[in-house]
Amino acid sequence: MPDDPADLLRARRLRVTPQRRAILEAFTGEVDEHLSADEVLARAGAAIPEIGRGTVYAALAELTELGILASVGSSEPIRYELNAAAHDHFRCRLCRRLFDVTFSGRDRVKRSLRGYAVEAVRIRVDGVCAQCLDYQRGLRDGAALIIERSTLGAAALGELACTLHDSPLGRLGLAGSPLGVARIAFEDHADFAALAKRASSRRGPRAGREQLTAAAASLDRYFHGGGGPAVENALDRRIMSSAHAEALSATRQIPFGQVRSYERLGPPLAPYDVGQAMGSNPIALLAPCHRVACGSYRPETYVGGAARLRLLLELETASAPRAS
Repeated sequence: MPDDPADLLRARRLRVTPQRRAILEAFTGEVDEHLSADEVLARAGAAIPEIGRGTVYAALAELTELGILASVGSSEPIRYELNAAAHDHFRCRLCRRLFDVTFSGRDRVKRSLRGYAVEAVRIRVDGVCAQCLDYQRGLRDGAALIIERSTLGAAALGELACTLHDSPLGRLGLAGSPLGVARIAFEDHADFAALAKRASSRRGPRAGREQLTAAAASLDRYFHGGGGPAVENALDRRIMSSAHAEALSATRQIPFGQVRSYERLGPPLAPYDVGQAMGSNPIALLAPCHRVACGSYRPETYVGGAARLRLLLELETASAPRAS
């Protein structure tokens, strides 16, 4: 290896262990050397016979993430398609999907490469696909909208019972009707002041208050590590479009402590519309949009802000049941 492994590790503030040194010393630095994990294990094992497969795999992932090593290829299963003609692909690093694209791969077959006989060229371009970009744009637009604009008009508010509820995320403004919970607002939402004023008057249907009592109990169980909030809490979806209501209902199928990518939620909506539904979620927590990701990426944009999102993710990570 051309560089001293110890220097490479110290530059990334990693401890110089015999295992890390042996793994890096497995590479000779030859330009045509691309080792598999098993080949690295075999070479490192010659220096440290007791080194385990798990140690090698974990170290390779760590060293690649820090930029000391580079990975080539994909660990995903081989994918099959009906398009058998030579063509190029775009691979989204977030949702991990492949898209057929034209990127001049076939044109490059005619170019000479000294010392090699080129028979076919298939280019794979890596980046972020248009759908993931649209989802994130919708997420940002939706989150900005609910902070700036009220979702409840005076007429709708007049039919609701309201209450304020203390939580680790700050005070929550809850509004409910006999049909279910219609709104959960954070303190920086445009609706919060109107909900707080309505709550102080104690007006609204009794059945709506009963819905809020049940929702508050579910939220308390959730914040104390009891799972949920319970999906049996009824929701009043009248202030949402039918498309947004369908997308938010799908989030209630995501188990506690787990994550699902936006394109796997189910409703056949455009990615931008799914993102906007999550970003402007008027019933946050009861419809757990914080469990929706963009492929392998967890956007920091959230209807309640990045700080609240981090708290929710930490809470669910700490409280999620461990596999036996």
